[in-house]
Amino acid sequence: MAVKKHELVHDNRNHLDLEVLAQYIRLMNEQPTYLPPAHELVKNCQDIVRCLSRAAGNEEQLWNLLQSVEEFLLRVVNAVHRDVRHEIVTAILDKFYSLISDPQSDACPATSVVLIVLDGSDPEATLAAARWLVQQGENGPAGAGLRASLSCLYRWMYEWHGTPALGDWVTAFIKALEENESFDILLEVSVDNLGHLFLALDRPVDLRQSVTDVIFHVLASLRESTEALDRIAPHVGRVLMNLAADSGQWSRQLLQNVVDILTTMVDGLVESFKGEAQEMFKDKYSDVILWLERHMASRESRFLQLSPWRARNVCLPTVATHAPMRKVGLLNLGNTCYMNSVMQALLVTRQFSTHVVLKMNSVPYWSKMGVLFAKMMHSICTKLNPDEFFAVVKPPFFTRDHQHDSSEFLGYLFELLQSYEHMSDRNFDYSRPAILSGVNRTRVAQPQLGQASPSNTTSDTEHDPSCNRRSVSPRPGSSTAGSSSGPVKRHSDLPDSHIPLKKRLRMHDAAFLRRDSFVDGMFGGVLLTRVECTVCQSSSLSRDVFRDLQLAFPEKPEGWQHSVQSLLEYYCSKESLSGDNQYECRDCGGLRDAERSVLIETTPKFLILVLKNFKFEPKLQVQTKLMHTMYHNTTVTLPTVRSQADHSNYSLYAAVIHAGTTLDEGHYYTLAKDNDGWHMYNDDIVSAADESQLNDLNRASTPYILFYRRTDVEEGTAPSLDELPPKLHELVTAHNKHYVDTVRKKRLSRP
Repeated sequence: MAVKKHELVHDNRNHLDLEVLAQYIRLMNEQPTYLPPAHELVKNCQDIVRCLSRAAGNEEQLWNLLQSVEEFLLRVVNAVHRDVRHEIVTAILDKFYSLISDPQSDACPATSVVLIVLDGSDPEATLAAARWLVQQGENGPAGAGLRASLSCLYRWMYEWHGTPALGDWVTAFIKALEENESFDILLEVSVDNLGHLFLALDRPVDLRQSVTDVIFHVLASLRESTEALDRIAPHVGRVLMNLAADSGQWSRQLLQNVVDILTTMVDGLVESFKGEAQEMFKDKYSDVILWLERHMASRESRFLQLSPWRARNVCLPTVATHAPMRKVGLLNLGNTCYMNSVMQALLVTRQFSTHVVLKMNSVPYWSKMGVLFAKMMHSICTKLNPDEFFAVVKPPFFTRDHQHDSSEFLGYLFELLQSYEHMSDRNFDYSRPAILSGVNRTRVAQPQLGQASPSNTTSDTEHDPSCNRRSVSPRPGSSTAGSSSGPVKRHSDLPDSHIPLKKRLRMHDAAFLRRDSFVDGMFGGVLLTRVECTVCQSSSLSRDVFRDLQLAFPEKPEGWQHSVQSLLEYYCSKESLSGDNQYECRDCGGLRDAERSVLIETTPKFLILVLKNFKFEPKLQVQTKLMHTMYHNTTVTLPTVRSQADHSNYSLYAAVIHAGTTLDEGHYYTLAKDNDGWHMYNDDIVSAADESQLNDLNRASTPYILFYRRTDVEEGTAPSLDELPPKLHELVTAHNKHYVDTVRKKRLSRP
């Protein structure tokens, strides 16, 4: 049946759009088997949003019309093809946001009825839509659109009770702003509207659970604000008295939440003042304090678990001032946990990940890492597929679907990144094998005047990871990487595959660490090794750059508790070179017993320690795990030369953990601390954690790679989405839009 096309919105703004809307909806609902063509339907749905925004009247007056609108919109989203459905929902939400984000708009609360197109049973889908709109609002000047939107939503909440989905939508919008760290907006707009929101509690019969959740969320988040207390102080007595007068369970529940949150607010603010200022505060709010004392606070309100909102310029000691960011997991692409775990640790190395994201967008391999980091920082989904990055950085000798060593991957990754630090990725061919530089550089010993030098000046004996307690990054693919025992071999006896991947330095270098290398600047340190002949007492010094220290376990009685600090001290202690390990003394002219010791001559900003938990078992032909009793220090001190004493203290911020009994099998995951606390990153699952978990793991789960930050180095924070370079900003925005589209399609395709 043909239906005459209706224009719902006319150019004449004085026209009664609501009457036209009612006529259109009535006509559509009278013909349940007919819907206009897709392009016309999309436009008409947008016009419905616009007409509702111009409506006037209360809930009772608009009730029949709004029921008809809901009926029509539900029929549309359930009847059309899912592609058209997605287009319609997107058009409705876009028009909805354009209206509420206009500071000059006075949109009617009845507009919120269009939120019926969102599936209220799927909070994640609602949150995803809110995240997308918040990101769209970031493009406006100084967040004006976001301010207007939040203010409009608050106004609707205390003026209108006819839309069940409104409270859930406002909660999602607030959470999206929190995740976006828009705390200045939340503080400013919420304080302005707090008085009206709080007074809404005076009419508990009219309130839905979702609306009270918003009010208590805002109230608890503002508990550190004296301005917020000023806004509600005149109304506290009235609200408490009316809630207490109602013996119903609903009012009792609301009363307890109000008392708990306000008591915590007042107590916290009292403690923030001292002396005369504290007495003045108590005098000013004496009525509020008196009203609260008439009720018993349980302090068990779930809303008190929320982090308080703080402006960016607020700095409180002992309390983290940076907002918690979303934590994003990485999908396991077939035993890629050894890479996932390392990337999570590097992400929370904020100076490193921030530099990659902001400064390295035109550098081969670095740019790929920057895309992954940017998505991990600002993705609105909780799981990412890292395939695009892993496809180009996976070591060529690593095979898919096989377990590999995370420390070998980290060593290879650093070599790869440093090799390409000063190249351009313009027209770069990633299909060609990577060329690593610096692998075969030689270390030249530095003999002292009148002292002997080692016979094998290019020897790597003292650093071979298969031989000794002192080693730096092992060559990826080395079958002995991480072994903690075995006879010492001379350089001439070792195949090239056992030469460690590390920087070798020549004496004419002005500095041992490459000043033009960001990798060395972050993770590089200098080892000073002294070898002293026990016969003639001559000695020689040599220096090596390291990006990690591999710590072996000394022989100790069964049940002995090792610690990271004791392994560091063992690493730098004097070691006898005798028997097959004798030192060729040039002064003596032959092999002699000697003593060797190591000190850190230049400390790195970020210290990486690899605990050599694995030992090669010839009979089994596997790397078995040494499951020693171990205490994992959260702070350590490096044995250094005197000049570095002030730069020798470190704090733990990440640990890659190996769960399993052999190196060739098991699982890697990461415990890491960001500004807002510790989390466990187990591939695509991220959960809250505590640093004490490092020392409470089961016997087969052992920290393998430990990441420490020097105490004089600032932790730093991740760049905001607006701070990203344009290309990255565009990629992340497109990624998030794709995620929202996918969620909507899945939701709208449900029967």
